[in-house]
Amino acid sequence: MNKRFVCAVLALALCSSASGDHGEKREQPLSGGGLVTSTSWKSNYLVYRSIGGETEVKGATMERKWWCVWLCKRRVDKKAERIEIFNTFFSEVQPGVFARLERLQVCANKASCEQSEWAVGLGVKLTFPNGGPSPEAVGGLLPVDGVITRHTIKVDGQTLIATTSAGKHPPNIIY
Repeated sequence: MNKRFVCAVLALALCSSASGDHGEKREQPLSGGGLVTSTSWKSNYLVYRSIGGETEVKGATMERKWWCVWLCKRRVDKKAERIEIFNTFFSEVQPGVFARLERLQVCANKASCEQSEWAVGLGVKLTFPNGGPSPEAVGGLLPVDGVITRHTIKVDGQTLIATTSAGKHPPNIIY
């Protein structure tokens, strides 16, 4: 078999997505004309996995990229006073029973904030605390199946809250 062909197929397989949940994206307008985008995602590439949440704040001002001559106007980043990303990660330990782990990331005077977990290999695994609704204690190093992210953004004296999710998590959870 041709070595170039094998190398090309291998490179394509390593860089392509095996599966993924691009999650949920919410956009909220700012009173001054800007835009806040809150996202949760779960990516499963063949060599890289990640799961988490992110918030980006953009102002009303539009600028062209330095390399673009035409049709490339983008919103300019706008710094928020405070962005909180509160992720609740879930691992399904048996059908309908989930272990949960919470992580918080706080960013001050930034235009974006992210809290995520990643891994190279078969999947993202985290150490979940012991406990849970099942008869036996659930905990230890478990695969992460889903995330629910609560985004709290304070910008221009205005507080915005959004909830997004990705992957598998318990139904009917309200944050």
